[in-house]
Amino acid sequence: MVEERPSPQDVGASAGPQRLETWGEIAAYLGREIRTVQRWEKSLGLPIRRLGGFSDKQSRVFAFKHDLDTWWQDHETVGNAVSAADETAAVPTPDDGQTPSEPQPPSPAPVVHRSPRKALLWAALILAVAAAVGLSPWITRWWPSRIVLAVQPFQNVGDADDDFIAVGLTEEMIARLGQLHPTRMSVLPLAAANKMSGTGATYVLRGTVRRYGDQVAITAQLIQSSNQSVAWGGSYQRDVKDLLQVQAEVANAIAVEVFAKLPNARRPNANRPVREVNRGAYLAYLEGRYFWSRRTAADIQKAISAFHKSIAADPTYAPAYAGLADCYELLGSAPYTAIRPSEAFPQAEAAARKALELDPSLGEAHVSLGYADLAYAWNFAEEEREFRRALELRPDYATGHQFYAYWLTVMGRLSDAIAEREQAVELDPVNPLMASALGEAYYQARMFDKSIEQNQRALELDPTYAIALVNIGRAYQQKGMHAQAQAAFQKVLAAAPENPAVLALVGHDYALAGRREDALDIVSQLQHLASHRYVPALYFALLYTGLSDRDNAFHWMNAAVEERTEYLIYLGTEPVADPLRSDPRFPDLVRRVGIPLATVPHLAEQERGPNP
Repeated sequence: MVEERPSPQDVGASAGPQRLETWGEIAAYLGREIRTVQRWEKSLGLPIRRLGGFSDKQSRVFAFKHDLDTWWQDHETVGNAVSAADETAAVPTPDDGQTPSEPQPPSPAPVVHRSPRKALLWAALILAVAAAVGLSPWITRWWPSRIVLAVQPFQNVGDADDDFIAVGLTEEMIARLGQLHPTRMSVLPLAAANKMSGTGATYVLRGTVRRYGDQVAITAQLIQSSNQSVAWGGSYQRDVKDLLQVQAEVANAIAVEVFAKLPNARRPNANRPVREVNRGAYLAYLEGRYFWSRRTAADIQKAISAFHKSIAADPTYAPAYAGLADCYELLGSAPYTAIRPSEAFPQAEAAARKALELDPSLGEAHVSLGYADLAYAWNFAEEEREFRRALELRPDYATGHQFYAYWLTVMGRLSDAIAEREQAVELDPVNPLMASALGEAYYQARMFDKSIEQNQRALELDPTYAIALVNIGRAYQQKGMHAQAQAAFQKVLAAAPENPAVLALVGHDYALAGRREDALDIVSQLQHLASHRYVPALYFALLYTGLSDRDNAFHWMNAAVEERTEYLIYLGTEPVADPLRSDPRFPDLVRRVGIPLATVPHLAEQERGPNP
């Protein structure tokens, strides 16, 4: 017979302070084991609070008695049944949560509840059903057994010039570990795991890397978060060309360690061959990705050089072609626009197709091809297939979610675009690019305050991040706060005084603020720049839109269509285009870009025609 512990009312709910400060106090108040109330928080929503909003081991938990009383009244029958089944089985689950730092109080003596019959019937039903289905999918609805493996950035303990190796190794380990058991184990960067609800990471992978010429020394440790014990550790001294093999060995060793915790896990094949990569190609590739992620025109050019170096070392190395495609796509897109779209995107598409010819399973290359179709070919049906395929192959690829959000924005699915960008931030929470991209999604949805707030978070990660400053300026501009918009734009111009995209935004803001002569001066500056470098026609259209000169605005917009300027794909949602939407020339412009009119709210009504 299953006996029950007293309810909060039985142990004196009104006595003492109304705030419970530790897991021990909360468990004693509810008359349950600490591990049980921790499980209830995750599976049944027990109202536990945390100081600072974090969920890792160091955060302090507390709860209010009145919250627990209300929860108990709503969950008493279910709660008793689950606890009864749990304590009768006496089998710990793999993610009971973090072991509390305070000593665990002795459990109260079992006391029979005044009215146990109904709860016992529920307990018997739970145990019977669980036994009938093998204690597997049904029971996990009550206490999830998902393991969270956090990967802490590998630390470079060698020459500072080799930081890119540690960054690349971290990203590669996250990708490889994420393939072990995606349905039952989440693999995340450490910063993302720390922000998760519940108890955070079950395990943390830590490591160091040091390069000695063609050799690399790697150490790795798998830490069990509940007690900070070392569950596994290993060290490797290998040639750079064997780095992929080392990553596979680390992943296999970790899988063996956590295998018992993952029901129905797919045991990795330790004997599966891992491609030996050319050391020069691999190091140059890692260097290229390092510069590509920094997102300045100068760094992108450095990345192109590194990817070409990688390809020269090994013409069959597919990831280098995908990296090259990503670089050319950025250089042909706003706000970089360093080269004409007709020069940038054909090179990007060719590189992406070459990568997929060499490795059809390379998710990064599917993203590259999808964006080329979206931004230049304006093939709005084909690119969705590429983005979806990329995320099937690499669901943990933050850039994949970021770029898929571009397609969703074009299709007018702004809430879905925000959700994809939010997922990208969860996957890569310390990357200012992902934070800023989410801010841009809010901007497109006309949530300007949230856009400013989110881009400020990007600046907390990198105070010099130009894209975040541009997005903040755009949002302030739409709010009519011209001084604040100018302050953001001028910070970018201080570092890049001849950036045509930012100059156009400054001039557009001058025009909206009534500073017509200053706006016309920017027109002259862009005309001068256009005499010796590429300046997109769209930037002139932006200025004339601000000046309320529709004829010139549409003249330059039509020129932008001929150039196949990438940013035209956002005509349906871009707030700056609002003054042009009522013009009869606007629907034709949208059709020429190929945007389905049904995705543009006010045009969709015109397309449907009057109601019969």
